[in-house]
Amino acid sequence: MSDDSAKSLGGAISTDVNAITYEVMDWATQALPAHVPADGLKKLKLAAGEHLAAMLTTAYLGIVPVAVDVHGGVDLVYRVADSDSDALSSLLGRNGVEFADFEVKPIPGDFREHDAAVSRALKRGEEPGTHRATFVSANDVVEAAQSMIAKAAKQLRDKSSPDRARVVFIVSHFLDRPYVECLDLAIAHTLTAPTLPDEIDAVWVFFAPSHLVVWSAVEQRWTQLLLGSFKEDGTAPEVDFGMELLQHYEGLFLERAGLDASSPFYYGLGTGSITAATAGRTRQTPTY
Repeated sequence: MSDDSAKSLGGAISTDVNAITYEVMDWATQALPAHVPADGLKKLKLAAGEHLAAMLTTAYLGIVPVAVDVHGGVDLVYRVADSDSDALSSLLGRNGVEFADFEVKPIPGDFREHDAAVSRALKRGEEPGTHRATFVSANDVVEAAQSMIAKAAKQLRDKSSPDRARVVFIVSHFLDRPYVECLDLAIAHTLTAPTLPDEIDAVWVFFAPSHLVVWSAVEQRWTQLLLGSFKEDGTAPEVDFGMELLQHYEGLFLERAGLDASSPFYYGLGTGSITAATAGRTRQTPTY
């Protein structure tokens, strides 16, 4: 870890840091299609980021889900009694439970519709329109998530039970809410406490595609979830130009799971232009 990185983490007062290696994230992209039935994976709503939630929770919990929503149940179910993680209290807000139920919710925004409109325009041989968004703070993103946390809590009341950890997973798209801290190594120490319904034990917030944090109700603190190498000579995997590291693993997961639909979270940023020739499978990596 560099001196600058250490200084950034040193400022994370009253927060925890939970880091996993690149190898663990790579394992998660393979373990999900290996252990979860294809029908379940195909039911994951890419536009809502459910596949990202499955990949990230699998990686940090170190176990694959025992159930994925197919018929209106909980989005992701983990038998956490199988996990040997010593960080379950910070990840789930509970200890001593056998199962954890996750409900995944994206924060509403205009980009997903814009992304769909781009696809339609390209198929017609037309140039796509322009998407615009205003920079906000990371705390503004958490505040914008409150209504979706409440909605997920109601669904967990109906679908889950008090003897399980009940967790909300929020997904925020960068091009809906670009946040000013996006280039910082850690952001958990900048966040204020969210307002959680009593029955919710934890909230994960994924600031796609760069930051992942968890609020534990029992610990009353944020945990920053990081990805890196614990080896002195460890290097990050190569990624496509304009892509983030977690997008690299999203691409691996989509490929390994055989998910051919377009993900609005799998994109690149650059100075080029889009042409009709990029339609189809390659539409997942446009340049905006």
